Amino acid sequence: MNRTVHKFCAWSGTLCLLLMVIGFVAIAGFVPTRSPGQTAAETAQFIIDNRTRIRWGVIVCMFASSLLMTYAVSMATHMRRIEGRFPALAMIQFGLGALFVLEFIYLLFFWQTATFRVDRAPELIQLLNDMAWIPFVGLTSTAVVQVACFGVAVLLDRRERPIFPRWLGYYNLWVALMFMPGTFNVFFHNGPLAWNGIIAWYLPLAVFATWMIINPIFLSRAVDTMADDAPPEIDRMRADLDRLLAAERATSAPVDATR
Repeated sequence: MNRTVHKFCAWSGTLCLLLMVIGFVAIAGFVPTRSPGQTAAETAQFIIDNRTRIRWGVIVCMFASSLLMTYAVSMATHMRRIEGRFPALAMIQFGLGALFVLEFIYLLFFWQTATFRVDRAPELIQLLNDMAWIPFVGLTSTAVVQVACFGVAVLLDRRERPIFPRWLGYYNLWVALMFMPGTFNVFFHNGPLAWNGIIAWYLPLAVFATWMIINPIFLSRAVDTMADDAPPEIDRMRADLDRLLAAERATSAPVDATR
């Protein structure tokens, strides 16, 4: 086990968050988020006027998105420790984490495409912007199940010294629930459930930020306990070996007595 690699994976969630803040907020200027109720001309004007900032900001976000995979690997590793030989939850979380990366990168390319031609019709630029924002806020299913699986795994850890505190499991289930309101942004052009609304966008965004800070703290601490955590297979092998030695001693005892 390389402790440095596992520590990097644990903290990659927070690193991903920092890079996304730089790319998505500071460079691209996507927060505060513009309303879906804007006209095609207003949307196109913003994107064309800020096309260089958007291009560089999205590039930073693309590299940041790749760190979601290393973050998912860290969670899956410790979930595997909890589940043992048949880690169904860890495999689900890992697979959905990989999809989550692709979802981020794929949707970011819609904004890149919108900036590509300044002579494009405003309606087409608006279409590309819609194709980015609607699923970016509303595509919640993979993240919800991924986070919920981690929360359930934490709650299933019944060992004397669990890897994570029990409240972290409930926290992750709450995070999964808070991600869900964005699903319905497609029904609204204005209001709290629009893609720039307080319930659909800003609240899940704040919860996402805390999740990318709190989980890595405990994932990093969990790395420090890995050396003392023997795999279940080794425990079973040791138990089998002890039984064999005990049986051998039992069979050899009468022989020793005759001597």
